Amino acid sequence: MCLLNMNKDQYCVIDAINLDSSFKCRLAAMGLCKNEKICVKQFGLFKSTLQIEVNRTLIALRKDEAMHIEVHAA
Repeated sequence: MCLLNMNKDQYCVIDAINLDSSFKCRLAAMGLCKNEKICVKQFGLFKSTLQIEVNRTLIALRKDEAMHIEVHAA
């Protein structure tokens, strides 16, 4: 399931990040990696952006980035 399909304040676990290696490394540096538990905090207008929480850190992602992150509900 795509990260965009989650609801606000719902916890999920990352299954895969299907992005290029440079962006994947940048996300890993912020704590966003496989098997990490995250929470979707906010959605932008028309789900164009979303805010997630990882280890008490808030991260904003664009829609096209979030589409490539596969998760399952925790």
